[in-house]
Amino acid sequence: MKKDLKSFIQENREAFDDATPSLHLWQGIASGLDELDRQRTDIPSSRTAWFAQVLKVAAVTFLVGTVGMLIYFYGKREAYLDYSRVNPDLAAEQQVYAQLVTQKKDSIAYIATSNPALYGEFSKVIDQMESNYEMLKQEFAKSPNRELTLEAMIRNLQAQIDILSQQLDILNYLNSAKNETHNEQI
Repeated sequence: MKKDLKSFIQENREAFDDATPSLHLWQGIASGLDELDRQRTDIPSSRTAWFAQVLKVAAVTFLVGTVGMLIYFYGKREAYLDYSRVNPDLAAEQQVYAQLVTQKKDSIAYIATSNPALYGEFSKVIDQMESNYEMLKQEFAKSPNRELTLEAMIRNLQAQIDILSQQLDILNYLNSAKNETHNEQI
């Protein structure tokens, strides 16, 4: 069949070369291609649809995250306002101690990277004190004597600071002893 087609084309070559397609044929092909282009732009491709879906998910995630952050910071501000309604001085003191606890925890986490076992032990103690602090925060909302509960919260934060300071001293001592041993070996 292939040979038959080939021989047919060779025999009728002149007829193929002489014949030119009509102008109407080319206009039909052009209008058909234009129609295909319009159809392709009307129907989004799978890549475009996927990208649009990703953008929708990103927008929803952004909105949910923004609302969550607003609620978190509003709640934090409201908690501070609750404390300051009871006693503004104690509320300010509580804020300072809470910030100190956070700073010391960050310092310990940074320094304790060389001794994870000790850090685990330290974390257990602080986690227990934090759970006590959280219970005091919950009790604050129901307490008939909120000022006394706020003072207990401050004492808990002070105790956390003392323990964290001791833990920092221990870690610094261990690190300095390790460095001295390393320097003596050199």
